[in-house]
Amino acid sequence: MKNIEKKLINYFRKNYQLIKKLKKIPMNKSLVELGYLDSFAVIDLITFIEKEWSIVLENEDITREKMGSINKMIKLISIKTKKK
Repeated sequence: MKNIEKKLINYFRKNYQLIKKLKKIPMNKSLVELGYLDSFAVIDLITFIEKEWSIVLENEDITREKMGSINKMIKLISIKTKKK
């Protein structure tokens, strides 16, 4: 799971200027609600996750409960990659 975390953090730092400036990225808060990601960024994020881990995120996966924070994303990716 540390590997997933590292890849996600690198993705956010590389692609989002506001996140790049943060000393510490909030792991348990919604990056959308904090204003760091908009709806276009969420679509890019989903595309990145699906390509990077060769998984498919279903509509029911793209919820606040499952993707509402980086820690929730890590858990979802971990579950999805184990099912492959």
